[in-house]
Amino acid sequence: MRRKHPKLTRNLWIAVWLLVAVIQSWDFFREKPTAPKAEPDGFFVELKNARLVDDPGNDGDSFKIAHDGGEHVLRLYFVDCPEKRQYALVEGRLKDQAGYFGGLSIPQILNAGAQAKAFTENLLKEEDFTIQTRWERVYDSERTYAVVLFDDGEDLAIKLVEAGLCRIHTKGTMMPDGQHEFDFEKRLREAEREAKAEKRGAWGIPKRAPPKPKK
Repeated sequence: MRRKHPKLTRNLWIAVWLLVAVIQSWDFFREKPTAPKAEPDGFFVELKNARLVDDPGNDGDSFKIAHDGGEHVLRLYFVDCPEKRQYALVEGRLKDQAGYFGGLSIPQILNAGAQAKAFTENLLKEEDFTIQTRWERVYDSERTYAVVLFDDGEDLAIKLVEAGLCRIHTKGTMMPDGQHEFDFEKRLREAEREAKAEKRGAWGIPKRAPPKPKK
């Protein structure tokens, strides 16, 4: 039986360890991309010249944007648009959303979700907008909360409420202009009362007829 040469085996091990050391050194010193850091409360970062990225995950209140060579998934403060599709994890949410608008059916609330998605996408594609964010994470997801402002001075959250395509239901914040969270929510409630009175969006969808009593 041929025996392995001890010197050759030792040299192979030395070569392996040297290769590992070189790789580790390269990884340590190479330039790595840095994730955006959350800003202290009250301090917003302004993102101009962002654009909407077509993505299957986009919906009325959450969407992907491209800015300065990177991509971010944003989630609006204050509002929650109906889901656009049905799956196990959102069953409870769909029922809550349907109930919020006066007792819609699941297909009806899903249709409202599709309308909200189209509404937001059309605005972000056709209008100039600015994003204000503190890079505050939505739970442990990759999404970050944000405020979207258009050149007409209006906020996307308000536009969605005015269109009757969302409920006022999620985390709020002090606004970039210093407006208190509760004052902004008061504006949203006023806009919602008007949308409801004029039966806009989901408020105007005919409700399910109550079941007829059995004879």
